[in-house]
Amino acid sequence: MANKNSGKTVVKRIKASSADSSAARTGETKTAKKKIAKTTSPKKTVKRTTKKAEKPAKKAFVLLRPIFAIGRYFRDSWRELRQVRWTNRRETWSLTLTVIMFCAFFAILIILADWIFSWIIQEVIL
Repeated sequence: MANKNSGKTVVKRIKASSADSSAARTGETKTAKKKIAKTTSPKKTVKRTTKKAEKPAKKAFVLLRPIFAIGRYFRDSWRELRQVRWTNRRETWSLTLTVIMFCAFFAILIILADWIFSWIIQEVIL
């Protein structure tokens, strides 16, 4: 008769010690760490001395670059506009009124400062 465990997977439970607590949390063992270290070791880079033949730039393509650049600009601008979060009507009016109020406040402040300085110059100094 054949071995009872021939078609079954055997699973062993391992208790984590304080030294291997980080490995136990991630489910790694020492042998798994060694395998990862072996597979991630730096490889030697091989320099290839084969030179590719340089192709001369086509004049027609050089002349069409500005047209392609303009097309790319409009395409990218359209993509940016689609990503913008536009405000609704209520927020727009709220922000518009806020700007108008700040402009009116500072206009009044500048007019008052101008009036005060002109009074000081005319009455006190002269």
